[in-house]
Amino acid sequence: FWPGFSVVAVSSKKNGALIATGSLVADRVASVPLFEIGGTVTLVDGSTHSNTPGFECEGDRGYDDIAPATAVRVTAETGKLLAEGSLTRSVREGDFCTFFFTVPDVPRGATFYDVEISYRGSISFDENEARSGVHLTLGR
Repeated sequence: FWPGFSVVAVSSKKNGALIATGSLVADRVASVPLFEIGGTVTLVDGSTHSNTPGFECEGDRGYDDIAPATAVRVTAETGKLLAEGSLTRSVREGDFCTFFFTVPDVPRGATFYDVEISYRGSISFDENEARSGVHLTLGR
């Protein structure tokens, strides 16, 4: 009885230590200051009507990848993915189609933030620019 009991007691102490350590790590990760990058991308070429609710238009004729729920990625200067969001809605403005996007939970403190929509290449912003809102144009 006693040898088995001591193993259980040691095992319980190890589990308690792991739980406490995990809690400390979770508290540290949760305390990283975050912000949200919001913005627009205006498609000046190749758009068409959209049947998706919340989207008046979407990409067409070579811009088919610019559509509802297209990924918007934010990476740091190291190339590390920091956060990901998506295109959330679009409006028709004459011949142009403007998409809105939000990328939540972006960690603060990077030297610069590369914002990329679909596979179209990234544009760099410092933190103040990124926090103020990102406005991009695609086409022509």
